[in-house]
Amino acid sequence: MKTRTQAKLRAWLGYGLGGLSAFLLVLPLIWVISTSLRPISEVTSTPPIVFPRSITFNAYVDIWDAAGTTLVPILGMVQNVPTFAVYFFNSVVISLATALIALAFSICAAYAFARFQFKGSTLLLMLVVMSQMLPGSSILIPLFQVIRNLGLLDTRAGMVLIYTGFAIPFCTWLLNGYFRAIPEELEQAALIDGCSRLQFLWRILLPLAAPAVVAVGTFAFLLSWNEFLFAFVFTKSKALTIAVGLRSAFLGQYVNKYDQLFAASLIFSLPPIALFVSLQRYFVQGLTAGAVKE
Repeated sequence: MKTRTQAKLRAWLGYGLGGLSAFLLVLPLIWVISTSLRPISEVTSTPPIVFPRSITFNAYVDIWDAAGTTLVPILGMVQNVPTFAVYFFNSVVISLATALIALAFSICAAYAFARFQFKGSTLLLMLVVMSQMLPGSSILIPLFQVIRNLGLLDTRAGMVLIYTGFAIPFCTWLLNGYFRAIPEELEQAALIDGCSRLQFLWRILLPLAAPAVVAVGTFAFLLSWNEFLFAFVFTKSKALTIAVGLRSAFLGQYVNKYDQLFAASLIFSLPPIALFVSLQRYFVQGLTAGAVKE
C-alpha cells in the first residue's frame, strides 16, 4: 500500500512539473494572443492588465493597412498590394527556396561522405561542420561586399544564397549520419540488379531517409524564416522579409502599435507552428536517427 501511494505521488509530481513546464513554454504565445485581442488602451495601461476586459479583432484588420501599400506587378499589371502581404510573400518564397536548394546540395554531399572513401574526407566533413560555429556577425562585412559585388543586394535571390550557405553544413552533417546507418548491402544489391547510383539515391535511399530529409528541410525553412540580422542588413524594400517588416511597420520613434505588432507576430508564427505540428513525427525521428550505431 505504501509503495502504491509513493508511486502515485511520484506520478502526480511528474505530471505537475511537466504541466508547469509546458505552461511556461506556452505562456509567451498566450500573452501574444491576449495582447493582439485587446484595445490599445489596455495594452499600454499602467499597471498592466493580465486578463483582457474587452476583446476586439481590430488589430488583425488594421495590420494590412498599417504598413501601407506597395506597387507590385501581377499578371502584367501593376497593382497596389498591402506591404504586409509583400513581406509575408517574400518570407515564404525565400524560406521555401532555401529549404529546397539546401536539401538538393546536402543530399548529394551527405551521400558522397557516407559512401565514398577518399583521402581527407573526415577532415573535410569536420571543416563543413565547423563552419557552423562561426557567428554571423563575424562574416557580415565580407559577406556584404560579396553580395554587393554580385548585384544581389535587396533581392530574394541574394537572401536565398546567404541562407543556403548557412543551412547546407548542418543539413549535410545530419543526413550523413542517417545515410551511414543504412546498410551498404542494400546499395550493393541494387547495383547488382542494374540500378545506377542516381536511381538508388532517388528510388531507394531517399524514401528510406524521408524522416531525415523532412528534418533538415524543416531546419532550413525555419532558419531563413526566423532570421533577422542578415535580412535587416541586406534588404531594404524589395526583398524585405516579415521578420524585419514587423519592426519597420509597427515600431517607430513616437508611436508603437503593440496590438498590431502582436497580431502580425501571431500570423508570422502560424506557418512554422503548422509545419512543425504536421511534420513532428518525421522531425523527431530524423533528429534521433543515426545517433546510435547498432
